[in-house]
Amino acid sequence: MKRLIPFTFLALSLALAQAPAYPENTLGLGYAPGKGLYLQGGALLPFSPLGIDTGLDLQVLLSQNPEVLAFFKANLFPGLVLADLYASVGLGLDLRYPFGVHLGPVVSLEVPGGALSAYGGLGYQGGFHLAWGAGFRLYLEPLALEVSASDRYPFLLSLLYLW
Repeated sequence: MKRLIPFTFLALSLALAQAPAYPENTLGLGYAPGKGLYLQGGALLPFSPLGIDTGLDLQVLLSQNPEVLAFFKANLFPGLVLADLYASVGLGLDLRYPFGVHLGPVVSLEVPGGALSAYGGLGYQGGFHLAWGAGFRLYLEPLALEVSASDRYPFLLSLLYLW
């Protein structure tokens, strides 16, 4: 048990790090049919444990049924090359309201003009739960158009401002 506690603490502290695996400063709105408008944004966190970039993404459903997601991510392997395309692999921790918590890998593949991203996490949300997300972000500097799906919504279209 004493060996498990430091490993768990390290994993959670590294997770202070869905789409993409690398942190970005963003602010925008998203729309999911059947759910409504989401206010969303992301930020680089001001600390880099062991030189690892960390970030936080937030999503808030602007409707009568509150739903909030805080997604902490650490970009553990930022400079991988896959078939002449850059890839990033990280660790993500999502915290949800109503209560849910998941931990798992985040992967991004940069394609010309955009990025493909995916996340899978195991955790608890009213019992054992698998969280997942996949998306494509098209960069139109200083804007980005994102199309994504996750275990929380089947389709989300977002317009983000990047700075």
